Amino acid sequence: MRVLLPLFAVMLFGPFNSAFAGQTVALANLVPAPAEIKNSGSETILCQAEIAHWFSTDLASVAPRETVSLDLRFDRSTGTWAVINAVGEALPVERVWCGVKGRTYETRSALRLDRTQPKAIRLDCRAETSGLVCR
Repeated sequence: MRVLLPLFAVMLFGPFNSAFAGQTVALANLVPAPAEIKNSGSETILCQAEIAHWFSTDLASVAPRETVSLDLRFDRSTGTWAVINAVGEALPVERVWCGVKGRTYETRSALRLDRTQPKAIRLDCRAETSGLVCR
């Protein structure tokens, strides 16, 4: 039964990361993989990371005509993306998105997180009627 429950969880939710929700990632294995987000629009953008199913954390707020660098980390041996919390722990990240502040989830634009090799992420974003558009 102990073996079947974790196997069932992977079958149901998919193999998002090698780390499970609630676990931290080894800091020694992480390399910086920052994402640069430019706000070319007139509304403030909020970027967030899903760190466990149904739990997210704010990464950065981006004012109009500002650019920020999201402090993302990557473990090349496992393909796990992570963010560092306030007490210095590396939390595994399932996905990252940015959206219009106050309507972040509804207007979100997802960042592509390659699980095999971190690639430079540089996005120019602006709020449009369809939501946040990032290129």
